[in-house]
Amino acid sequence: MKATVLQSNFAHALNSISRIVSTRTTLPVLGNILIEANKGKLLFSATDLEIAVSAECAGKIEKEGKITIPARLLIDFVVNNNDENINISLKDLTLSLKSKKYQANIKGIAHEEFPTIPEAPKEKYSTLKSDDILDSLKKVVMATANDETRPVLAGVYLKFDGKYLTMAATDSYRLAEKKIEISEVKEAKDIIVPARAMNELLRILSSEKSDNVEMIVDENQVFFVIGEVQIVSRLIEGSFPPYEQIVPKDAKISVKCDLAETLAALKMSSIFAKDIANNIRFKISKDKLLISSTAKEIGDTTSEVLAEVFGGEIEIAFNARYLLDVLSILPGDRVEMSFNDDASPCVIKTDKDKNYLYLVMPLKIDN
Repeated sequence: MKATVLQSNFAHALNSISRIVSTRTTLPVLGNILIEANKGKLLFSATDLEIAVSAECAGKIEKEGKITIPARLLIDFVVNNNDENINISLKDLTLSLKSKKYQANIKGIAHEEFPTIPEAPKEKYSTLKSDDILDSLKKVVMATANDETRPVLAGVYLKFDGKYLTMAATDSYRLAEKKIEISEVKEAKDIIVPARAMNELLRILSSEKSDNVEMIVDENQVFFVIGEVQIVSRLIEGSFPPYEQIVPKDAKISVKCDLAETLAALKMSSIFAKDIANNIRFKISKDKLLISSTAKEIGDTTSEVLAEVFGGEIEIAFNARYLLDVLSILPGDRVEMSFNDDASPCVIKTDKDKNYLYLVMPLKIDN
């Protein structure tokens, strides 16, 4: 291997794949990045055996070759290098990196020991607008479960039906659903993608300049292609819960508030709720929403938000974090919350996104 690459392109490609590199593994090669010099470009890959991310960049290739190099050493050298170009060359299992002011030799592991990265089938399933997917992931992926004892809840549900894609996630305490219009697909399909893969897609979409995301679905894996970056992930087996059944069809009480004021009041109450499992209380009356939290060992706080209230009064408790997560990313100036009683879920919507729904289950009120 012998090649020359711009430092900025080198660093950008490494940054795209860096989060997938395993930091704790019994297989040392999983802590490495696979480098391939081939056909006028450099290809970098990382995997943890469940997710693989690859990124490529143009370079002047004088001699082709492959090697795996410890990720942390390679990334630190390239990112902290402020020279314009970096020359790389491989001799046996040692990669030499040289620029105008800096030089390093890093010992690697043979590329044959690196897991095979699956190749994407040539026929794509759907082309998605990057902005739509980025917006949807921000609003949905936060509701996935951290506990993988129920694998289907540790992923994002994607349902393709005609000209619409529905994305949904739930940890059984809250639910987020977002619908977006897409180019019509050849066949209806529903899959569950691990939350880690979707968080990686979210991160890459936030930094890559690409209008579209190409999506390819294989028998048990999914591929996302964003410009020069590709993500491949296994799919989660199983059926996603029929969550539509728990979404209330009607509401007895609805409240409309200023979004920024409601978020500020929630943040204030959450300060006191940290020692009581994030428990905060809503008290809704004629024209206001009171948000409070009481921690016996510390003290209490109450914040008042002016509100348009329709249908009556209610007192109900929630986990503050579940509300902060959604109010922090909602668009618009107003938020609408709907209730039936203190044991039924609250539905949160905004008039700036009619295709988004967030539902949160209440906590038992401790009088």
